[in-house]
Amino acid sequence: MSDSPLLDAWFHARSLARRPLQIPGHKNRYVSADSTAPGAEVMAPLIRDDLPLQGGADDNSFSKKLLVRSEKLWSTAVGAQHARFLVGGSSQGNISAVTAVANPGERVLVDRTSHRSLHAALVVSGASPVWVLPEIHPEFGIPVGVPASRIEQGGADQVAVFITSPSYVGTLSDVAALAKATHDQDSVLVIDQAWGAHLDFLPGGGAIAQGADIATTSVHKTLLGYSQTAVTTLGGHRIHAARLDRAVDLTATTSPSATLLASIEATRVVMAGDGGPALDRAVELTASMRATLAKITGLVVLTEANSGCQLDPLKVTLWLPRAGIDGVALGAALWEFGHGVEAADADTLVITMSLVDEEAFATEITDTITSAIGVLRGPSRAPTPAAMWRVSPIVAMSPRDAFFAPRRRVPLDQAAGLISAEQFTPYPPGVPLIAPGEQITQEIIEAIAIAGRSTRVAYASDPELRTVEVVAS
Repeated sequence: MSDSPLLDAWFHARSLARRPLQIPGHKNRYVSADSTAPGAEVMAPLIRDDLPLQGGADDNSFSKKLLVRSEKLWSTAVGAQHARFLVGGSSQGNISAVTAVANPGERVLVDRTSHRSLHAALVVSGASPVWVLPEIHPEFGIPVGVPASRIEQGGADQVAVFITSPSYVGTLSDVAALAKATHDQDSVLVIDQAWGAHLDFLPGGGAIAQGADIATTSVHKTLLGYSQTAVTTLGGHRIHAARLDRAVDLTATTSPSATLLASIEATRVVMAGDGGPALDRAVELTASMRATLAKITGLVVLTEANSGCQLDPLKVTLWLPRAGIDGVALGAALWEFGHGVEAADADTLVITMSLVDEEAFATEITDTITSAIGVLRGPSRAPTPAAMWRVSPIVAMSPRDAFFAPRRRVPLDQAAGLISAEQFTPYPPGVPLIAPGEQITQEIIEAIAIAGRSTRVAYASDPELRTVEVVAS
């Protein structure tokens, strides 16, 4: 039996150039370069490889079970009990995971530095969050992992623990210790491993290998899948696969793209071959970049020694105050050279490497950063840590109740003391400053203003950030 059933079926179906009597509307007419379909010069380069799963790679009844077989092969590859492919990114996986583990009103201990999709999961599931902060580095002001000792903060009645690891800046929590502490309380551990899909293919493995019950990874972030592709995997037997399936199906499209799904399988096939050595080289290159950049006077490069925790081996995180550099300015300078960074705020700049990055490119980036720092360098300054890593929310009502409650709009600068009905989320990294059900404080109002001057604040109903929707009293 083929070890790439979905990928093989995709190539076969594309070669046939079928002329379907059903969706999609483009009817596969843009596959050939000499297509005479309307707007071929615009459409062909964009959708020539678009192929649906239903009536495309598989038949309308999914009788070949291509997706089921491919998901099983992925779960085997990463040591999981069960896997589901996603085309809604890790956001879909996080919503599905929380919905699978918590009923309305049940308490879930939640890492506050989690992605905004976790807040969506709380609305969909109706779960009640008990927020926990990770350790914050005393000088760098960034999260450096959630200690296992904080699991007990949720109380004896918590049904699940939700932790993000790796963090956006590349710091890792001790998932094995978290799993033990969580399981000792007869609870389940969910890990948002969106930024660490590659960890599943490195020695020691990812969250599932370390004892997590559910983990979601973005195949597109540091591996090779199409944008939006992700996988949610199940470990152990605390959550039944059927329950996870129901939650995934609740959030899934009924018109899945075979092209996107096949790119997940193709990623697994590559990782079983030359992708493994390529990933090892990427880890070495990243370590070399860190070592070289650390020689720059005043520049702090995050390491396991100075952060006090394990790090994502494909992240280069720079801490800039001692060098007198503004991270936003440095990010803008690199963009002028055609290099978009993962994230930048006043104090930090984050770079993601992957297995396709070559040694020459790593050297080029290192040299470019070195030159840019030489131009932008100023006197050493006091740090101004990003506010979203330190938010300790005042929860006034459940996220679900606040989301569906009657609303009114008020000026943001007059909203202190009121309950937010919406999110204000600096992007990147996508961690909310305020979310539905939380009391707005003067500190949060000021943090939103600061974020609005330096980055995109997403999901706010007023793009000018002058007003906010609050729960109508």
